Amino acid sequence: MSFISQLYSLGLSGNVFTLCMHSPTGGGILAFGEALEPGLTYTPLLPSPQYYQVNLQSIAVNGQTLPIDSSVFGPSPSNFTFVDSGTTLAFLADGAYDPFINAIRAATPPSALPFTRENGEICFSTSTSIDSAFPSVELDFVGGAKMFLYPHNYMYYVKPSVYCIGWLRNTGRQVTLLGDIVLVDKILVHDLEKKRLGWMNYDCSQPINVTTARGKKYTNSGQSLHSITTTFTVVLVVVIYITLLT
Repeated sequence: MSFISQLYSLGLSGNVFTLCMHSPTGGGILAFGEALEPGLTYTPLLPSPQYYQVNLQSIAVNGQTLPIDSSVFGPSPSNFTFVDSGTTLAFLADGAYDPFINAIRAATPPSALPFTRENGEICFSTSTSIDSAFPSVELDFVGGAKMFLYPHNYMYYVKPSVYCIGWLRNTGRQVTLLGDIVLVDKILVHDLEKKRLGWMNYDCSQPINVTTARGKKYTNSGQSLHSITTTFTVVLVVVIYITLLT
């Protein structure tokens, strides 16, 4: 049983938690409670004992939907999509990787010079800000939910003027994993009670309005802790004491 589920069974927290990871300098918030910020978009969480699994239907680059068979995203026992804040980069289903890479390269200006690293990663040499030079990406989920992504949500810094695409091929598998690189600077609500995942773009260096198990609203400010992921320092907000005192 997860820590959140244990708190829920004791009546100390709702069966929901909110995560917001800040980039590029690290920091962020993990709060036991549901974010109350307006503008959250939700999609259903699919039944899964192991993953926060969602129903991804398509990917668009610069507003153009890519020619990808939606079945590679699932849901099925062998084809599925899930979010995982414990994984630094992202992995695309094998059948989705080439259309995605081809679309990014086609939309990249000639001034960004592509090359392939020894490990197979696609990289670019550019002196221009990646968010202004590279295309936007949109993930479309069941029910019309959309996640809008900036170039820094699929590219990562290697060294001055060099950036690589941080969405890797999941070779031989039709499984898509949306890791930290996709999720940074977003409020991410894991609502296990209503079986849904919510998100919105947000400056994660700022406080977030959340609710406690008893419906009380509060604004967390958190307390900095040591990094609990490979790349981000997370601010952990433990609201048990608030629940016990209210």
